Amino acid sequence: MANFLVIFDPNGERRTAFVGRASQDIALMPGLVQGTVSSGCMTMLWAAGARSPVAACGDAAGAALVLGDAIDATGARISLDRVRAAWGSADAIPAAFDGYHVAIVYTPAAGLRIVTDLIGMFPVYWWAEGDVVLVASSPELFTWHPQFRPTLDADGLAGILLTGYSIGGRTLQRGVRRLAPGAALLALPGAMPRERVQYTLPVSTRYHGLPFSAQSDLLHEALTDAVRRHAPPNEPSAQSLSGGRDSRQLAGMLHAQGSVITAVTFGDPKDIEMRCAVAVARATAREHRVLPIELRHDGTFIEQHARWLHCATGFNSVSHWASAPRISDLPPRLVTGCGMDPIIGGTHLMWGYDKAARRFTFDAFFQRLNSWGVAEDKLGELLRPVGGRDLVEAAKREVRSVYESYSDLDWQRAWCFDVHHRQRLHVGATPWLLSFGSWPAQPSIDTRVLDVAGGLPVETLAERRAQDAIIIKRFPTLAALPLDRNNYDMTPLAPRARYAAAEYVRQRVSRLRTPLSLGPRVERRVYYRLYDVNGAGWRAARRLADQHRDALDGIVDRACLDAFLPPADQDLAVRNGITDASAPKLLVGLTLWARDHLR
Repeated sequence: MANFLVIFDPNGERRTAFVGRASQDIALMPGLVQGTVSSGCMTMLWAAGARSPVAACGDAAGAALVLGDAIDATGARISLDRVRAAWGSADAIPAAFDGYHVAIVYTPAAGLRIVTDLIGMFPVYWWAEGDVVLVASSPELFTWHPQFRPTLDADGLAGILLTGYSIGGRTLQRGVRRLAPGAALLALPGAMPRERVQYTLPVSTRYHGLPFSAQSDLLHEALTDAVRRHAPPNEPSAQSLSGGRDSRQLAGMLHAQGSVITAVTFGDPKDIEMRCAVAVARATAREHRVLPIELRHDGTFIEQHARWLHCATGFNSVSHWASAPRISDLPPRLVTGCGMDPIIGGTHLMWGYDKAARRFTFDAFFQRLNSWGVAEDKLGELLRPVGGRDLVEAAKREVRSVYESYSDLDWQRAWCFDVHHRQRLHVGATPWLLSFGSWPAQPSIDTRVLDVAGGLPVETLAERRAQDAIIIKRFPTLAALPLDRNNYDMTPLAPRARYAAAEYVRQRVSRLRTPLSLGPRVERRVYYRLYDVNGAGWRAARRLADQHRDALDGIVDRACLDAFLPPADQDLAVRNGITDASAPKLLVGLTLWARDHLR
């Protein structure tokens, strides 16, 4: 995407000064192209990659800006004129479009209309006071307006630390909201902005009575159609290829429709993920690029992540800050599998399944959700200075309220909550960073795909049952290749006899090796290596945060903080290097954010 800012302020001198200051910051990395349009008391600014899809206009009659691909049912990209015509009246609720985008329309009579993709993965934050309205892709851009005074939102803080991301639109700053998933922001002249529901996830029992083969065919057909519209076969595309199920399924579909694909995999050539991706790329792509990914030891990426994301999306996916420049010479559209694993594979449905009770429950779901944040009981102690246990209980009640609002069925509640939170925020931070180099195309976040997936029964969607059946049936060559599961098991979905024989030999040879001959073990699971809280990169990040713990004085209990996040020279004890390290990293980010915004 682009970094963007919209300001409505009748005070022309103040607005001009603010725009001038924000213009110096909005290009958050080198090589971006900046733009500005104005109409009356409103100004829009943006900074995007040189090849990003951007359309803008502005005059006395109004202004409009479309960043990204807004796609209709035929696959056509929505033009600026079409946007202006559809959204010009004060009571218009814009239609929901597919694609990764944000669209903004302003007229003096109707005010502002701002919409984004179906689930709100494209970040939109807003703040208003008196006759001033600010909207941006990051709350950081509000900082320079003289009426904006950063004040901690303790409720927002509790929700973020409890789950690992923003809950209910709240952020770390009072009055700053993240636009709700599926919502349009309407700011009428002289009135406070309001959010209006534009799109809801279509959960139903529509396809429950069909045989499994028909259900999986429907899912395949919907995704095939989405791939064609989001990544047209007559246009060259890049593809983020991990070697797992999601990118493998997309690679098969892109290849089947005749797309010319440049595959890109981030990591080290010896990684398990890379070994699997190489095999898939040979079968589907014209070219395969291997690009490094790392966490810099000077703390640069950590500083940028804390500054621009304000912990609203968690604090794990930091490493891709260096990726945008490395993919800027790829084809301008980057097909990704972001969101596919829960939408198509139903992976996080099982978070809500209580094995002992043999049913889906909120308590089971919350336990898994909270494992990515600070444990509920410890969080009450940590936040004692600002409300403690009462604050945490209120945040949990809000989580439950949102969870229960989606459906009468707990498994559908788990599916919707995950799409609207973990996928939109935690996973969604990565496309935001990659988009400065090549624009994300995410076929799984599509009206027809969501309609089909939301109408399937749990026994079809969960545990990747339908997804595995589709890959095996439709792409047997890819099903026979080694599969990355983010662990050391690379068994294909449908292994052939030759693979089984080779694996038998490999295991026999492995048993014959002595520990001395193996040497020190190197982590070959890329995410376990990148997320290693005791590794050199995160150790440097913790060392940086250690210098500023006093920024959290009066907000957290210092003894609890020191116990939960010991100094950087001490190892953190974690059983799971990804999940268990998530909350300590979030506290690192919170410390750096507080240093810059609360002192």
